[in-house]
Amino acid sequence: MKNRFTFRFLAAATTLLLTASCQKVITLDLTETAPRLTIEGNLADDGQPCTVLLSRSVSYTDTNVFPAVSGAVVTLSTDAGGLETLRETSTPGQYRGSTILGQPGRRYTLRVEADGQAYVAASTLPSPVVPLTGLHAQKAAIGTNIQAVPEYLDPAGPRNYYLFRQYRNGLLNKSIYLQNDEFTDGKANVRGLGVGGGPNSGTDADKLATGDSLRVDMQNVDADVYEYFRTLNLALQGGGMATASPSNPKSNFTGNVLGYFSAHSVRHRTVLVPVL
Repeated sequence: MKNRFTFRFLAAATTLLLTASCQKVITLDLTETAPRLTIEGNLADDGQPCTVLLSRSVSYTDTNVFPAVSGAVVTLSTDAGGLETLRETSTPGQYRGSTILGQPGRRYTLRVEADGQAYVAASTLPSPVVPLTGLHAQKAAIGTNIQAVPEYLDPAGPRNYYLFRQYRNGLLNKSIYLQNDEFTDGKANVRGLGVGGGPNSGTDADKLATGDSLRVDMQNVDADVYEYFRTLNLALQGGGMATASPSNPKSNFTGNVLGYFSAHSVRHRTVLVPVL
C-alpha cells in the first residue's frame, strides 16, 4: 500500500526562486510518512541576499500547515572565500543573508545544521548570463490557445538550462516551465512555454487571452537545479506513466532531506497579448 505526504513549494517576492508572493501546495504520492526537513534556498543576481526557508513535511492526512524549523545554523560560502551566517528573520523558519550577493560564475555552498544533522548543497550561478531579449505571444500549433514565447539567443558551447515563470495579469501560473539547449545549441529560441491549465496549474484561469498583461521571468540555472525541477514536474505528472508511483524530486542536498538550493540569474519581460 502506498503512503503519502505533502511537500510544500513556496514562492516569495524577489528573494526566492519563484519571485512571487503566493504559496503553492503540491501533493505527491510517496513511500514514507515520517516528517522530513524541507529546505528551499535561493540566491539570485538581483542584488538581494540569499534567503532560505526551513520547514517539515507533514502527513497527507494532516492539515496543510507545515511546521517552521527555527534555531537552525545556516551558513553560505563562496568559492572566492566569502562566508556568512544567515540570521533567522521575524518569520519563523526564514533565514536571510546580508553580505554575499549572487555573481555569475561563482559557486556557492549552503550548509544547514538542524536536529543534530548537517545538510550541504552547492550551486553555480551560470556565466555568461543569457539575456531575455524579448517576449511575444503566439497561437499554439494545435487549437486556439495562446502561449508565451521568450526570446533569447542560446550561446553555442556548454549546455545551458533555463527555468521560466509566467504571470497573467499579475497572477503567477503555478506551472514550472523548463528548457535546455540539447537540440538548440547556439540558436535563437522559438519554443513556447505552454498554454496554461496544465497538470501543474490545475486551472484554466492561467490561459492567456487578448488584452492580458503577460510577464515572464527567465532564470539561468545550473544542471542540478534543472534536474530538481525536471523531476518535480515528473512527480506532479504521476511519474510520466499511469502505473508509476511518483518519487521525490532529486534534491541537490546531501542527506535525507527534501528541497533544493539554487544560485541563478533572473530577468523579466512584460507585454500585452495582441489580437492573434
